[in-house]
Amino acid sequence: MTDSNSNTNVQRVTLENFIRRLASRFQGRVVNVEFFCGECCKKAKGGKLTLIGRDFIELTEVDDLEIEVITISGGDVVDTEFVDVIIIPLSQVCSVEIPEKCKDDEISD
Repeated sequence: MTDSNSNTNVQRVTLENFIRRLASRFQGRVVNVEFFCGECCKKAKGGKLTLIGRDFIELTEVDDLEIEVITISGGDVVDTEFVDVIIIPLSQVCSVEIPEKCKDDEISD
């Protein structure tokens, strides 16, 4: 087996494990997804992971609250948009997070 075939097999197994983990732990939950697009980093915040395909994931809005998509370039936020649905290629995903639930601010005496 050549190194090229070996690397391809490792990538395939890693992707399959990633997809299995997404399906078992993250599907159906509200998530934040960091991904890249060209030279920019993007973060989709607050979408429900509704679909996991072989090479993509789909996030949809929850309770009519749109998904916030933040674009970062050179360490600065350069754009923010709001979408109902977003499909992200798995090859571009950097991380998938389950956000901490917001807590009401406590009033100190």
